[in-house]
Amino acid sequence: MGNAAFRLHCSILGPLEVRVDDYTAVIGAPKQRLLLAILLCHANAVIPSDQLIDALWGERPPRTARKNLQVYVSGLRKIFGDRLSFEGWGYRLFAGREELDLLRFVELARSGRAAVRAGDLAVAAELLGEAVRMWHDPPLAEFSHVPLVAGELARSTDLFLSVYEDWVELEIELSHHVEALASLDLLASRFPARERIAAARMTALYRCGRASEALSHFEGLRRHLAAEIGLDPSPVLRNLYQEILRGEGRRTADGAGHAGAGRPRPIQTLANQLPRDIADFVGREREVRRIVDEAAAVTLITGGPGIGKTALAVHVAHMLAPGFPDGALVVALRRHCGDTRGTVDLQRELLEGVGLNVAGIRDDDVLASVWRSWLANRKILLVLDDSPDESSVRMLLPGTTASKVLVTSRSRLSGLESVTRVGLEELSAAEGLEFMGRLIGHDRVVGDLPAVTAIFEQYGVSPLALRLLGGRLSGLRHVPLAHLAERLYRSENILDEFVAGETSLRDRFEECYNRPSWAHRPAFLALGALPGPPFGHDELVAALEGIVTSAERAIESLLEANILSVPQKAADEAEVVAHSMAYTMSPLAHRFATELRRHHGR
Repeated sequence: MGNAAFRLHCSILGPLEVRVDDYTAVIGAPKQRLLLAILLCHANAVIPSDQLIDALWGERPPRTARKNLQVYVSGLRKIFGDRLSFEGWGYRLFAGREELDLLRFVELARSGRAAVRAGDLAVAAELLGEAVRMWHDPPLAEFSHVPLVAGELARSTDLFLSVYEDWVELEIELSHHVEALASLDLLASRFPARERIAAARMTALYRCGRASEALSHFEGLRRHLAAEIGLDPSPVLRNLYQEILRGEGRRTADGAGHAGAGRPRPIQTLANQLPRDIADFVGREREVRRIVDEAAAVTLITGGPGIGKTALAVHVAHMLAPGFPDGALVVALRRHCGDTRGTVDLQRELLEGVGLNVAGIRDDDVLASVWRSWLANRKILLVLDDSPDESSVRMLLPGTTASKVLVTSRSRLSGLESVTRVGLEELSAAEGLEFMGRLIGHDRVVGDLPAVTAIFEQYGVSPLALRLLGGRLSGLRHVPLAHLAERLYRSENILDEFVAGETSLRDRFEECYNRPSWAHRPAFLALGALPGPPFGHDELVAALEGIVTSAERAIESLLEANILSVPQKAADEAEVVAHSMAYTMSPLAHRFATELRRHHGR
């Protein structure tokens, strides 16, 4: 099993847990669990076999220890695949930042502290808060007696406490002292000698109007330090005690305390920022039901230009929005001219839109961490519209499954993992008739049914093409549909007939298909030399040979880009072999390919 074949998440900041895709892996043997805990505590580092044997069996390992170790490793490889490797003298378990909670914790701590240095207190609190919430004390309690684990846990616990102290001081600085007290009460009792925690609890108590409890906490700490190590509290704590005793401490935060820090704006929710739903939305019942009913965190809606991807996503988003109290939003991943928008710019725009000051953040990884952290504890419905590639989607996906993401793309994005895919084809003839009826009137459609059917057969039943025709015809009630059908049939520039107001099918196709640097351009031009679809497999291969390196790979790429498709009836035939497969494409897209080829030959 390769590293990219499955989605992995390991937890050691609490009980040991491994999830592969959506399932919890069962690791029952105690020594195998211990081996895994050791490897995860030292993720991405090589642990010598001798150290592993000592940790598993102590000073008197059995003669078969090395063989038994190999057996345990073999069992773990059934879960981790080639992430677990032998390096000649020991074993290494590779894990990425999103695959192991400890590594994610370290990343968040680094990013949060960078935000503190930049003076972005609200951003820092979000990042450090997410890190703190990942900790489920005590981590790996079942292995705390093993030195190879205990040493790493001690270092991790020290890191957690320092991160917690940074975070809780920020929370108090941001006037969240009431919320901070719940965790402070617990940790102050567990780690009574941590003076920063004691100072934070005293400050939070005082600002909540509980000065006597703040003074009492200091007295308890003084007695504990005297009994345990024979020392008095630090001057900082003694000064805080005197300030509270005299009533001189600040009861509310004023934003001071961090150099260069301005008072942060309040963190807002997105609310419902969806564009209006389409009142004449028709069909797609099966697709709507699938998206609404399935619990998938990410759904990818794909199809060619004008097939109705965005309309479906927005329509379903309006149905789902009430279940996402923290907001719903559509984010366009391309500009109107078709150029891709930078993911970092999008993250910055979104974060600034909810009140986070990220102007000082220049590190892309930090910005991505801020975005994921902001999403982590919210239930957001996010529509990522017209995604150009897989990386643009990955960078915007939340790290938790509480939110839901609908992605639309012209490409199938086959490398995007752990998503539910919904491919859109043209409307059925019945849905097309219903749609045209809503646009120009049912009586008019029924009164000239042969003409409408002829238009469908000749030019397809894509929602955009029908909407453009319907938009024209709704203002030309004196024009019989048969007259329009005849005009379309005789037109030499058929694409120019599909226009309504400022929307033009030709413009849409030029945006999608007419870029000189477009990777599929040579193959697309070759399609223009063929008679109209459908195409046979051998016919396509013959047309593409000599134009591309591999005709078979070019066909796969055209399928991936949703330029070609396999008719659903053929796709359902289990016995169809590749060389007899039929392929189709939008009739109007084929007309555009023919035009491009003609102009290209001039």
